[in-house]
Amino acid sequence: MEIMRALKRSYESQSPSEAEMQKFLKLTPPSVHHMILRLEKRGFITRQPGQPRSIRLAASLDVPLLGGRGTPQRKRIKPSDKLPLAFSKREQCLLLNEVWPPTALENRIRLSIADHSRLVARFTLAEFEELAGYVAAQANHTKSRKVQKDLDHLFSRIQKVLDTHTDEDE
Repeated sequence: MEIMRALKRSYESQSPSEAEMQKFLKLTPPSVHHMILRLEKRGFITRQPGQPRSIRLAASLDVPLLGGRGTPQRKRIKPSDKLPLAFSKREQCLLLNEVWPPTALENRIRLSIADHSRLVARFTLAEFEELAGYVAAQANHTKSRKVQKDLDHLFSRIQKVLDTHTDEDE
């Protein structure tokens, strides 16, 4: 919600840059980028990737953005519960060689368990959030369209877990 307020304030003059949002919200670049992608996916903003200051509000802030009948219920889990993420050997290589996650996540990805033709690693929701930020940031900065497409697809799968589960009181 804070990012929407920041967008509304700066929208009156010009769209904010990600760097300005990072400074205003005191967050890391991957976190801000992840929030922008989530806002865009949920239809609250529109933007043109690669175009500076192209973020535009798509929803009125006078209307409640969250809650109501249209918001699906997310499954409540404990903060310590771990959920699976299945990925291919290629996606494992992308995560390890392109994304460079923190050591704890890297070890979990390296030690993933084979399940049929996929590899499976288990993460808490906080770890999913962190991994999503790293994947989104690398997808945004890679020069390879194929790598970007693969990372975007992986990000979508991570985001689906985050959109359908919560470890917070709602």
